[in-house]
Amino acid sequence: MDALPSLLQSHQPLAVRKGAAELILGLTNDASSLLLITGNKELINSLWDALGDKDRKLSVTSSQILVNITSHSAQALTAQDTVPRVLQILQHTETVHLYNSMAMILNNISRSPEEADIFTTVLTLADCQMFVKLVSRHQEQGYLAAVLGNIAVTPVGREHLSHESVFPEIISFLTMPGNIIVRRNTARLLRNLSFDTKTHTALVEYLPQIVYPLVGGEEIDEEDMDKLPIDLQYLPEDKCREPDLQTRTYLSDTLFQMGGTYSVREKYREENYYELLKNYDQWEEDDDARERIQNTIYLIVQNDGEVDLRKDGDVPEGVEEAEEVVIVKREGSEKMSSENMGS
Repeated sequence: MDALPSLLQSHQPLAVRKGAAELILGLTNDASSLLLITGNKELINSLWDALGDKDRKLSVTSSQILVNITSHSAQALTAQDTVPRVLQILQHTETVHLYNSMAMILNNISRSPEEADIFTTVLTLADCQMFVKLVSRHQEQGYLAAVLGNIAVTPVGREHLSHESVFPEIISFLTMPGNIIVRRNTARLLRNLSFDTKTHTALVEYLPQIVYPLVGGEEIDEEDMDKLPIDLQYLPEDKCREPDLQTRTYLSDTLFQMGGTYSVREKYREENYYELLKNYDQWEEDDDARERIQNTIYLIVQNDGEVDLRKDGDVPEGVEEAEEVVIVKREGSEKMSSENMGS
């Protein structure tokens, strides 16, 4: 193991460096070997250096090793050291082949609320704007959306994400076709924002977009239809709801948390959201998901009194905040571990 860093040095023949990288990637699929690799700082530095190699295969393999290192331990690569390196790579189009691995690394080192707090100390609004642009342009698989969802549990993250230069585009990700990672993590981001009532003013402005994935094409009588927001009126009969259960659940949780604010409940009532949520409740087959949307419906129909949800900004115990940890198999296929599934 001690000899591996030297095999990655630029003076070595390309075939030797590529062979060493492939060997190391294979070793990261073994827990005991990965532990040794994680503790080898010289090796980690050699891997960062290899990202700049002209041979794309070598640079991609090195980046995948770093992904697996962070899947084992987020502390193996500190945010203070890692984030600036990753941001530099994401800012250059000539390194676009590394974007996906860099996004995975950022997801892995910001998964817990504690890690996200550290992460946001080196993250700026401009960085968040860049992440949003990359997601919008489909320049990586969607793991940057997971990063944005991770940091939404922090005060700094919520401030950046609710900014007018960022939030409207984030909302549009709820209907991004063909990318469940983006849609699910955007819904998770909204759920995390909604834990802080100070974000409700921004969220309620986009209420039709938040509810839209839960709406189908059921027939609604004319009087009830006219009360709905324009964007939710007269949808086609074949309008499909969001197919991903977890995304629907996150959106239901968001609506419930927002309903803890009186002005939002009034909005629900004045614009007849009850009709849409009732139809969704009747369509939904998952018992847990139905219970969650029924909680919101209850807020709408009950007489107003004290609504005691939770303290601003606190994450309820038992709520899984992180996207699944990302690892890369030796043959190069990415997968999401079954460990720590979002719920």
